[in-house]
Amino acid sequence: MNLRPLLLTITLLTGLLTPACVHFSFTVVTPQKAGEHDPRRATPDAALAALKAGNERFRASAQTAHHDAMAKVAATATGQYPIASVIGCADSRTAPESIFDLGIGELFVCRVAGVASEVNDVASLEYGSAHLGAPLIVVLGHTNCGAIAAAVADKPLPGSLPHLVGTLRPAVDLARAKYPNADTATLIAAATREQVLLEVRRLNASPVLAELIHEGKLKIVGAIYDIGNGSVNWL
Repeated sequence: MNLRPLLLTITLLTGLLTPACVHFSFTVVTPQKAGEHDPRRATPDAALAALKAGNERFRASAQTAHHDAMAKVAATATGQYPIASVIGCADSRTAPESIFDLGIGELFVCRVAGVASEVNDVASLEYGSAHLGAPLIVVLGHTNCGAIAAAVADKPLPGSLPHLVGTLRPAVDLARAKYPNADTATLIAAATREQVLLEVRRLNASPVLAELIHEGKLKIVGAIYDIGNGSVNWL
């Protein structure tokens, strides 16, 4: 009987099972999430750079934020450290988490048609910056906004819509003054820009937010999302 194959097998198994020879290396991959010391939260400009990079990933169909959503649920269950706040339109095509390729726990978001903020929205954004430490607020309008179009059309509306449209009329009036001969599409685009800039000024007037801006802890910027190509144009 030839024992050489059996002896060779035993020798190989012994070598493999020797404790000194057993080296297992595990790399634990944890989801990227905003933490208290996340560098994206370090300064307003760092947060803005993160949002710009996220929009580039979104436009390139190279998103990374939503691959591990349930892991982020677990990781953020005991606290939140958003890297930015966004107040945007309620339009179903303009979800900030998708546009900026950020996930659970990374954005503090308020949404209302036409970005027509009221006191509760301002209070929420004050909370996001003063209490949660978000160093950036983005006022995010978008192209072809239905609420802005309704304010431009200035026709009778049912229910609570007249109140909403009424809050957008100052932006429409500014746009009409600048472009008295503009067609409807141009006027809607101009009014959208004016609405975003008005909201930026309104937030800058908040004593809570103004103090954070003075201390260099906060920046408020305006932007318009293009629903046709996915890009964010910063104002």
